[in-house]
Amino acid sequence: MRHTFLVVDSQPSDLENTARQLKLVVPGAEILTAPSAEAALALLEEQRIVPSMIFVDYHLPGMSGIEMLGEVRHRRWLERAPVAMLSQPVADKVVVTSYRLGACAFLSKPARAHELREAVRDFAQAALRMSAATPVPGNPAMVRRSAAA
Repeated sequence: MRHTFLVVDSQPSDLENTARQLKLVVPGAEILTAPSAEAALALLEEQRIVPSMIFVDYHLPGMSGIEMLGEVRHRRWLERAPVAMLSQPVADKVVVTSYRLGACAFLSKPARAHELREAVRDFAQAALRMSAATPVPGNPAMVRRSAAA
């Protein structure tokens, strides 16, 4: 089975860095990227795939990363997708809130290969075993490579 990851970040350099690091950590993985929570949710709806893992910046313009996490958890077909929050240092209560809403990890930006590797090892493998990165029944997946890939 093949891993598919979604990276959401409004900062192009951070988006490209995380996508590049994931490609090194999981060779052959499909990396989808989005510059906003709204674009990411639209992409997931359009393609109807459950990524092996979603990495989302906490500080996004418009819908925040934490709001996107809530939206992911409210979509029945995505509710078990592992979501890791990415951020510059934040208050402890932000981290606690993220975990309460279902984040599986909270990683520092810029993303480091060893942190991504641990997150993928700890969370994406379980999602892949639960048929992650496969189409939702009745909707064929049309996976596109990101520009950052």
